[in-house]
Formats: sequence, C-alpha cells, structure tokens
Amino acid sequence: MKKWTSKLLTFIYVAIFLYSGFALVKYLYTYYESAKSLKEVQMIYAETLATNQEEVDDEAKKTEEIKSKYMIRPQFHDLLAVNERIVGWIAIDDTKLNNPILQAEDNDFYLTHNFKNRGSRAGSIFMDYRNDALDISRNTILYGHAMKDGTMFGSLKNYLKQDYADAHRTIYIDTLYEGYDVEVFAAYETTIDFYYIETEFKSDEDFIHFIGEVQKRSKIDLNVAIGPDDKIVTLSTCKDSVMSDDHRFVVQGKLVKR
Repeated sequence: MKKWTSKLLTFIYVAIFLYSGFALVKYLYTYYESAKSLKEVQMIYAETLATNQEEVDDEAKKTEEIKSKYMIRPQFHDLLAVNERIVGWIAIDDTKLNNPILQAEDNDFYLTHNFKNRGSRAGSIFMDYRNDALDISRNTILYGHAMKDGTMFGSLKNYLKQDYADAHRTIYIDTLYEGYDVEVFAAYETTIDFYYIETEFKSDEDFIHFIGEVQKRSKIDLNVAIGPDDKIVTLSTCKDSVMSDDHRFVVQGKLVKR
C-alpha cells in the first residue's frame, strides 16, 4: 500500500510540474509573440510616415488636400494594405505605448487577435465598435490589455500618480483622417458598475454631469477644463494583464485637433 501511495504521489508531482511548465511557456510566448508583432507594425508605420513626410515637404501645396476630412492620410496606406481594419495610431512619449488602433464589428475580436487578425492572447489596442473615426463621438473608447512589460496599456496604471500624470499630460492619437492631442484630465480605478463607456449623450447637461462624475473618481488633477462642446477619449484596460475581471484602470482626456 505504501509503495502504491508513493508512486501515486510521484505521478501527481510530475503532473503538476509539467502543467506548471506548460503554463509558464504559454505565458512567456504571449509576450514574445506580442513584442514581435508590435515591432513589425511599428516599422511599417515609421517607414511610411518618414517617406510621406518627405513627399509633403517637397509638395507643400498639397498639405491641405492631405489633411482633408475625407482623405485617408498617407502614413496609413501601407498599414491598410496589411489590415483594412486599422483605424488609427496611439502613442505616449517616454512609454512603450506606440500601437495601431484596430476596430471590429464587436468589442471581442481584438481582445484575442493581433493587427494581422491572427490569434493572440495579447490582443490589440482597439476602438469601440460604436465609435467612428470619421465622425468622432463625444466619447471615443479605446481598449487594450495591461501587459506587465509595459507595452499596450500596461503603463496606464502609472497615471494614478500625480507626478507621472504631470510628466505625461498628452496622448497622441492619429486617425485615418486627422491628428489629435489628447489632454489627460482624469485617471482612476473602477468597476464595470460605473458606465464610463457611454459614447453619446442625450444632452449637454448629461455630458457635463458625466464629466463631473469622472472628476470625482479621478486620482489626479491636471486642471483641464471640459465644456459642453468638447469631446473626450477614454482608455480602458483590465487590472491584471491578459486576465479579465470586473476592475478597470481608466484614463480620460480632452480631444484637441492638432
């Protein structure tokens, strides 16, 4: 009996060891795959941006045409050839956030797919399916996983510190059609019970009331005034990497056309 029990325990220990090893490899591969994919798309965007900047400098008369509301900006041409669901780009200086923005017909697909629409536990930064890059809503929602290596929305939790927020006041967003500076005015942790992802509001009063609720929750104060004619951007991420729960980190800013 003792011999049989000893063999059973050995088998259990080996099984636990193998399962733990598999889980660790899977976890590490998520970050490897995400880093590789991100580097590839960043190179495409940077090279196209540099090339088109030279063309714009050479043909200054076309500047207004390129900025036309209904013309796709040239820095996105190569990215759209890879995936027509790319709707923009987001970056914050001195952070690892430097990503394309995707958009699907729901808010599930890009939780688990990269910019090439390939399965990925790291997912992508993506715009709420209710928003429209051509017709900006009062509240544009962007989602992304909080990666522990600081990529994607992994650095958002740092905005809970006033010193960090003071040093990173501006988020840069470029859509297919326009460039924007996002002036950060709020950062907080919440649960999904607070519906911070409303995209449209019935009235100016409802919008201003919503802004007031946001400011009550904010852990920072950057003295950014929000009026009834303004539009905002909301960055939303889960609290723990690619693991989903009811807690969210939220950073919000006023949208200002560049």
